[in-house]
Amino acid sequence: MLAVLPHIEQALETVVQDFYDAQLDDSEIASIIGDIDTLKRLKNTMRGYISSLFRANYDETYVNNRLRIGKVHKRLGVSPKLYIAGLAALQSLLDREIKAAFPGDEAEGHTLALHKIVLFDTQLVFEAYVDGFLLEVESAKREVEKYAADLGIRVDSLTRHLHEISTKDALTGLFNRRAFYEHLERECDAAQRHGLALTLAYLDLNGFKSVNDTHGHDEGDRVLRQVGEAMLAVTRAVDIPARYGGDEFCIIMPRTERDVVGLPLKRLMAEFDARREHPVTFSIGVVQTDPDEIDEPRELIRKADEKMYLAKQSAKGDGGHHVER
Repeated sequence: MLAVLPHIEQALETVVQDFYDAQLDDSEIASIIGDIDTLKRLKNTMRGYISSLFRANYDETYVNNRLRIGKVHKRLGVSPKLYIAGLAALQSLLDREIKAAFPGDEAEGHTLALHKIVLFDTQLVFEAYVDGFLLEVESAKREVEKYAADLGIRVDSLTRHLHEISTKDALTGLFNRRAFYEHLERECDAAQRHGLALTLAYLDLNGFKSVNDTHGHDEGDRVLRQVGEAMLAVTRAVDIPARYGGDEFCIIMPRTERDVVGLPLKRLMAEFDARREHPVTFSIGVVQTDPDEIDEPRELIRKADEKMYLAKQSAKGDGGHHVER
């Protein structure tokens, strides 16, 4: 970097002018810069920054200056996206000057050194951005807590309620599709890490469309709630019962082999039969991961779905509950 410094100092005014000519073409940046006096101060700061890049004295003072620059950019309203774009433009201009001053391989070595220090600077500036955002979040949290306390509201209970809303299906009380995927990915990772079995049951309702068509969607919703009640009544604390979508449901059964799920599924059918008022039954496909070779979550769902369709073919004959393993 020191070897490049004399060449960069000769081209300094050109680099700074070219940089700000390009920046001012962006209306968003131009509105942030505002007036001529601000532009003059920014140009002077840029000259100092470019010179410091090539003086190769990356001490505590240098680091503190970069952190301060990050805070200034954030205070001015310069988004991280704009900052990165500006830094990339400056790096390109400096690369141009290095390549003009040095032959091939030598220029490549100098530009590589420049890119490393620019990356280092970027990390410092973003630390300042992140610190600023964290302070804002903490300040907002304190304001919410104070406001909630004035109203006699417990923030932790609100947080729990929001979490419930974001992860649970409002109609059935089961986990929703998004939460189901998150749980399945986590359980697949755990099964692979510890060499454990993992079983997935995929459920579809037989006769549900007829309930909707004949009795209306309110009655169909009642059937779905009955399914949710039955699933919650029979699943273990470690199981993850979810509404996958429409009249399709899933149960993730960690540390469980396919051969032993027959009994809990029979209990599920009995619980549902005790509640149901329409000829609606389950078609269930069951698959188990191999502890030595865990399927990806979507592949596991696909296999369980295929098994469920085999069960559905059998259900067409008698309309009863059917399980395919």
